[in-house]
Amino acid sequence: MKIALLVEYDGTEFSGWQVQENGRSVQGDLERAFQQLFGVAVAVHGAGRTDAGVHARGMVAHVEFPEGSEMTLNKLTIALNATTPYDIVIHDARAVPDDFHARHSALSRTYRYTVKRERVAIERNFVWAIRRKVDAEKIEQVTAMILGEHDFTSFSKRTNDVDHYRCKIEYAAWQFEGTRYEFTIRANRFVRGMVRALVGAIVQVGQGMLSVDDFEGLLLRPREFARAKYIAPAHGLVLEGIAYPEHFGLWVPFANEGIT
Repeated sequence: MKIALLVEYDGTEFSGWQVQENGRSVQGDLERAFQQLFGVAVAVHGAGRTDAGVHARGMVAHVEFPEGSEMTLNKLTIALNATTPYDIVIHDARAVPDDFHARHSALSRTYRYTVKRERVAIERNFVWAIRRKVDAEKIEQVTAMILGEHDFTSFSKRTNDVDHYRCKIEYAAWQFEGTRYEFTIRANRFVRGMVRALVGAIVQVGQGMLSVDDFEGLLLRPREFARAKYIAPAHGLVLEGIAYPEHFGLWVPFANEGIT
């Protein structure tokens, strides 16, 4: 039986989602938990590969449930939470059809990046603290440019496991509340470092360190030499949720938040 897991984690102490030769990973900790519970190796397949320091509130993963196990899904969730470290939480486990794949079945992914214009202590691992003021009008102007399908070569890190850097942005918006700025973005796919590179460049525009025309040029005329030139710190980024076709019966990101 194939099982989908809804996973939350604090990425501060992880080298990323994917198993690393050197360094702790979310995938590795989950696979060790299954090994401890069932005494057999269980591969955990995630919907994406978050980088070191990036957090997730709505990561989805799938596993092939060990044959012969009589553990219910509710008990599995409890058992995993009793076995995984403090910075990983399994919120739910659901049976899915054999053709489900956490990564390949996804329709879209939603990320949220938080910036705060003041020095912080308690939130230091979850927000990018900046000092200079930003021009909200300019930020919203360039954010509107990224909607639709574009080649995000200039806003990504080089990687060998993708064929192209075209992504379709379905939603992108900033919310300004005092000194707190939250950027929410949803797309059919993201390439490595893309959200952080976009946030870094957009904030540079807002601070007057990058012109609107230069930003537009990076977007419309992708430049190999300009890859991820303005990348924001990892710790401000959270994978909020992943959308799948309804027939899989999985979780709906932002169902009650008005993000359409």
